[in-house]
Amino acid sequence: MTQANLEVVFDHLYARRSRDIARLESQLDPDVVHQGVLPELVCHNRDEVLENVRRGFARDDFGVDRLELIDAGERVVVGLAGPRFREMPWAPRNGQIYMVYTLRDGQIVRMDDYLNRAEAIAAAGSAAQDWV
Repeated sequence: MTQANLEVVFDHLYARRSRDIARLESQLDPDVVHQGVLPELVCHNRDEVLENVRRGFARDDFGVDRLELIDAGERVVVGLAGPRFREMPWAPRNGQIYMVYTLRDGQIVRMDDYLNRAEAIAAAGSAAQDWV
């Protein structure tokens, strides 16, 4: 198994951090879906995802102080924690959120948010263990 999908997601996170909209656009399938944890956080295509990302750029910083990436084949689990997530009432787990990215042909076709690491791991079909 290659780690190409892991690299695409890592690059995607870097593009978000560096606010590179053109790079983000190139990584997202036109029909990408982002299933957020609240109805108002659901996006049905690339334009909606990019608009949501632009709203996130209102912060001065990336707002992340911990990052975990787990390669699960066609999916990648991303764990994020930091101040930006502690400020959101819908993220009750000490400011953590987990996203499962689904990729096809090197593009992100789906992003699903979870408030629980175990649920995200299960949704990705991975058997990843906790870090020791």
